[in-house]
Amino acid sequence: MKEIVTIQISKFLTNEYVEQIAQNQWKALTPQFTNRSRQYIFDELVNSNDCFGVIATTAKNQVIGRIHCVRNENNPHLWYYGDLFVIPEYRRRGIAKQMIHAATNHLSEMGATTLRCYVKPDNIPSRNLQMSLCFLEKPFESFNDFINDGEIMYELDIPNSLTIIPATKNEAYFVRILFAQNKDILNSGNISLSEWKEILSVEDPDEKHFLVCKGAMPIAYMKINGLLNTDIAWVSMLFVAKDFQRQGIGSFALNYAEQYVKGLGFNTINIQTDKENIAAINCYSNSGYRIYEQNSKIKFSKLL
Repeated sequence: MKEIVTIQISKFLTNEYVEQIAQNQWKALTPQFTNRSRQYIFDELVNSNDCFGVIATTAKNQVIGRIHCVRNENNPHLWYYGDLFVIPEYRRRGIAKQMIHAATNHLSEMGATTLRCYVKPDNIPSRNLQMSLCFLEKPFESFNDFINDGEIMYELDIPNSLTIIPATKNEAYFVRILFAQNKDILNSGNISLSEWKEILSVEDPDEKHFLVCKGAMPIAYMKINGLLNTDIAWVSMLFVAKDFQRQGIGSFALNYAEQYVKGLGFNTINIQTDKENIAAINCYSNSGYRIYEQNSKIKFSKLL
């Protein structure tokens, strides 16, 4: 019978795990080594940076493997993994791959785009591991305050967990909740569930409604109209769930809108917002839109 190995993700290690990591990875239980794992996490937290660990354990709660993941201080979409170990009797069972896969899946849900690691040139097993996981060797770049001791840098593009689906009356519940979270910044009155059902059930060839989803969960709504025009389409409404704002969701939706209307033959797409909506203004500007009119609204345009 194949032994069950559990892969778990945690930002905070238990004292039992800290001691096992010290014993298995550094062969010592002195404070210097038991505190090493604590310090890796502590240093990131006190510097307001994010990190987490991936732990492989047996059914008896024995730690047999671990990696540590850290967010880049300047680019929140770039992460590093290191401190990889698997105890000898559990090597060549794919446990390292499982831990890295767990890390990339978790990072994908967090909106990360790149995972990086550094490998010593003579560490052939680790270099082979990176290549088997589709990490690519890249020219060396520094990461936070890490010191380069001649390592080779590898990077992996993290799959995007975002998708876009049509929003119909069946999804009116989600749209209503997302709208309610944003109605103040949109300077709009309340729109009831029944009203949203009616809006989303209208068969209007001039407009389309979409939901941006993270996995299966709706996190943003977008409406495109002007589809009966000849050259200019509009993103007439775009709002993102509060917990997912400033994570690139708006930019992802805009890129989808651009490709969608370009496929229909449009060469220009426009969008507008209020002067007070600084987050939207920054999103549109960073996505390549240019202001062409400022009155009560700021109007943006982009050539496709």
